Amino acid sequence: MTEKRYTVLVVDDEAEALSMVELMLRSSPFKIITAQNGEEALIKAQSTPIDIVLLDIMMPDISGITVCGHLRATPALRHVPVVMLTALDDYGTRRKAIQAGANDLLTKPVAREELLAKLNGVMAEYNAHAQTDWAYL
Repeated sequence: MTEKRYTVLVVDDEAEALSMVELMLRSSPFKIITAQNGEEALIKAQSTPIDIVLLDIMMPDISGITVCGHLRATPALRHVPVVMLTALDDYGTRRKAIQAGANDLLTKPVAREELLAKLNGVMAEYNAHAQTDWAYL
């Protein structure tokens, strides 16, 4: 039995961070698509089938919070799980991310095992609820 390969859209304005995540997800069940800013992320999310989004919060053009809000407002993308990455580990940031529709958050720097566990866990929960119209948030 082959393992399902999920497509993850990884969004971060720092090229080094994108490379690090790509390296961490190599040899995993995730196919990686990258975007270096919020505008590119929204274009790719609408033009490429994706299963999950790994989204940096602090980006210069459009914040991850705003991108997440746009994803949730787009009917075809509103159920795509979003895991946000942040260097900030405070209640206010977490609250804003959850209010925008993030399914979960990870604090940078993140270990490979934690990243894989979080992405796999969010996908498992999403798949468990995929047969309902329940807003997976």
